[in-house]
Amino acid sequence: MLNASLQGFVRVSMMKNEILAASIVLLSVSAVTASAMEGGTGAYLLGSRDTFAGIVGKPGTTIVTNNLFYWHGDGPTLSIGGFAVTNPEVDISVYRVDIAHFFDVELLGGTPGIILSIPGGTGTLGASGVVGRFSGSVEDPNTGFSDPAVTAVLGWHEGNLHYSAGVSFFLPWGKYNSATVFIGPPPEIDDFLNYGKNRLTIMPVVAATYFDPASGFEISGALSMEFPFENKATNWKTAPILNVEGAVLQHFPNGLALGITGYGSRQIGEDSGDGADAFKNTLDAKSLKARVFGFGPILTYNTKFDETPVSFKLKYTHEFAAKRRFESDIFSLSANVSF
Repeated sequence: MLNASLQGFVRVSMMKNEILAASIVLLSVSAVTASAMEGGTGAYLLGSRDTFAGIVGKPGTTIVTNNLFYWHGDGPTLSIGGFAVTNPEVDISVYRVDIAHFFDVELLGGTPGIILSIPGGTGTLGASGVVGRFSGSVEDPNTGFSDPAVTAVLGWHEGNLHYSAGVSFFLPWGKYNSATVFIGPPPEIDDFLNYGKNRLTIMPVVAATYFDPASGFEISGALSMEFPFENKATNWKTAPILNVEGAVLQHFPNGLALGITGYGSRQIGEDSGDGADAFKNTLDAKSLKARVFGFGPILTYNTKFDETPVSFKLKYTHEFAAKRRFESDIFSLSANVSF
């Protein structure tokens, strides 16, 4: 996530054919407010780092990326908008624009860059009731901007090995309101679906890519840690979240690449604050630690239009083994252009 997004282009020679390879380090934001992980998601959009995760853009380039995402997810009892809701289900479409610039200077032997990511979404969040309030189907359709993210990154190259380090700041400027419950009849709930987190999150990240231009083989990986601040509206401080992401692809001379990508995410430590304690007591739970895993295929295509490098990416991710957060199916399409 992600969600801020870093996208660069590297020219490579492969099997005597020159292709355009999009190097991607996506630091992006998620579309919905994060349950025990509060809200059911984290600030960072899991799976954003996949192909060419460790490669930064060429010095002096600017890359603009347009991203479309569709989520369908569900979960058990989650804390959303300050309430414990049962069987939540979400359908969301998100557009995100990422603007990255890489400076034509050398810093600590590497190339520095900065990335701005601005997302917005529309969708519906439903549930079968609110614990201690009512049972009955409720839905909240909503549209709004998510929290923007700013990322600083520094990247290096050593032969076929490329690696980078950075830090993302997820700013609490997205649409957020505490939920309001009306017992009815019929029962209603307002501001159930939020697109912001109402808290700052800082996330350091390291990533690496090994890419052999002769064979077209690529393996990439990334390690990040989210450090969320307290959501003062709900008195909930989400514990740090460790994310591991990876991808393996085979690149072909015609610019196509096909592979698999996946991730795992787990909270390190327990959520704290009056809101977290109340939710734990409601569930009679010993722990609120969240986790999730995701896996799926990825297809990319790199080409040029009038000598301008352009890259496309299509991906599907199925999440599984989720605990205390949404378990989703995610479709994504992105296109970037380098200037």
